Amino acid sequence: MRGTSGWDAVKIVNVSSNTILDGSMAGVYTQDLSSLTAGASTANSGATYQMTHSLDAVGSGGPTVIDFSGENITFRAEQGIAINPQGGASPAYVYDVVYKVNATTGAVLETKLVASSEAEQTLADAAGFTVDLEESDLNRSGASTSFQSYASNVTTEGTVNIETKGGLVTEQLSNPDGTSLLRKEDDGTVHIGQNSIVLSDEAVSASGNDEVYSSSGTLQLGNNASHKTIIKGTLEVPKPKTGNEAANKSYVDGVGAMVMAAAQLNMMYNPDSVLDLGFGLGSMDNENAIAVGLGGVLPDSNMRYSLSATYSDYTAQVSYGAGLSFSLK
Repeated sequence: MRGTSGWDAVKIVNVSSNTILDGSMAGVYTQDLSSLTAGASTANSGATYQMTHSLDAVGSGGPTVIDFSGENITFRAEQGIAINPQGGASPAYVYDVVYKVNATTGAVLETKLVASSEAEQTLADAAGFTVDLEESDLNRSGASTSFQSYASNVTTEGTVNIETKGGLVTEQLSNPDGTSLLRKEDDGTVHIGQNSIVLSDEAVSASGNDEVYSSSGTLQLGNNASHKTIIKGTLEVPKPKTGNEAANKSYVDGVGAMVMAAAQLNMMYNPDSVLDLGFGLGSMDNENAIAVGLGGVLPDSNMRYSLSATYSDYTAQVSYGAGLSFSLK
């Protein structure tokens, strides 16, 4: 609707969200159209022309809105620009105009003229405007209405490509059976598929990182033995907790330190002693472990025993070992 704060004001009311944008169409009324009047004068032996433009020249209903996204509104004004001769019988030039305007600032972002004759098209081309020709033998004396329709894309055979310049705004892309193909949830995550792979941008993820995961809890890379996964950069995995989990470097270094600590115990035993007590230390790339061992020869026998335990601060686990050996003499 036209606003009341000025002749170039506009009020856009969103009846779904009950929000209002008080904007401006100032750029439409201040647009430089001198190249059109000059061209008309040149084409008609120097005749004098006057330019008028309006957004409701046909009636008080206003222009037809084509699109409104963000702050930008695209609309078609019927007979929005008229180039009229003064005091002579020279032809007039009248154009419908498709405008794209920033409704907040009033700046005209795009202008396309719609000509109804080849003469109007030639004049607009020469003046440097983008112009379409919609030539018709019917006038606009009857009642008219504007409407917008939505229909499914129907193809009978072959492949049809749908192209768009600019953005595509939709809540969800669906398969023919109605199941979800691609959708964005209220939390900002993007879901691929009905029971979905989830893409989470760092701005909305809980970790603060870009995330890819499965809504079912299990994400598999590849689906047969010939597939392989190549990683460039660093792959970080947590400390393993079960037997089929991958081990990170610190865990492997912790186990290596435990082996080194246990190996030191064998160097301390006296083969003739009834009881030996030993301690061992191991370290591998800043991961440390300690080992404690007992060993000796059982009295009046050729049997030797050993017991050991090792502990790593990273794995937070204790490993045990025991052994018996016999000496044949």
